[in-house]
Amino acid sequence: MWPFAAHAIAQRAVGGITVTRILLSTGNILVSLILGALLFGFVFIKYPETMSSILDAASGFKAWLISLGITTEYNNWIRVLLEERQLVFMGFTIIARIGLSILTYPIVMWRERA
Repeated sequence: MWPFAAHAIAQRAVGGITVTRILLSTGNILVSLILGALLFGFVFIKYPETMSSILDAASGFKAWLISLGITTEYNNWIRVLLEERQLVFMGFTIIARIGLSILTYPIVMWRERA
């Protein structure tokens, strides 16, 4: 018997709670990415002045990171890989994850109690 199969049988004996938690947490990440993109698009279309301010703040944050005195090697990575729109999308995704966590907390507590 494969060692992984024995582990899977042991997990199934517990009731599959581990698999359920993995699926729910993965779904939470996927839904928060989608909600973050929708929120990004909503603010971009409905509130362009606000999005401009947010992008300016992200640009200032990137400039602040570069001016920290980090070695040139790491500064080049920051300049190449970190763009303002990525920072803003990450921020919207974090907001979506926090909102989803607050929204799903009562459901998770009810599910664990039952």
